[in-house]
Amino acid sequence: TGKIDFKQFLLASTKIMKQPLFQRALELSFARCRTGSLDHISQKEIAEVIRGVIPNATDVDVRELSALLDVDGDGRISKQDFFNCLTRNPLLIALFSPLLNNISHSSNGILEETV
Repeated sequence: TGKIDFKQFLLASTKIMKQPLFQRALELSFARCRTGSLDHISQKEIAEVIRGVIPNATDVDVRELSALLDVDGDGRISKQDFFNCLTRNPLLIALFSPLLNNISHSSNGILEETV
């Protein structure tokens, strides 16, 4: 019928999140969002990324997405915050797909950056 129930959706989401490519996409997305060697993404950096992928995002949209990503609410997005949020909301990885434009699959199935 082309339809799935919620339980099937959850099972598929869980399987995808455990895949090495999903984990690598999280790693690369986090790295592309931040500048310098900081261990977190600043509010300014995430706002730039959000506005880059959603040009008509309002200030409220940016604040809400930023707050969603800042799981611990400390005003910055750590790697753990980023991973926790996207693991709980795996469809949000689509927001970061434009950051992965220069990424390809190697012969062993690992995402690699092409220069």
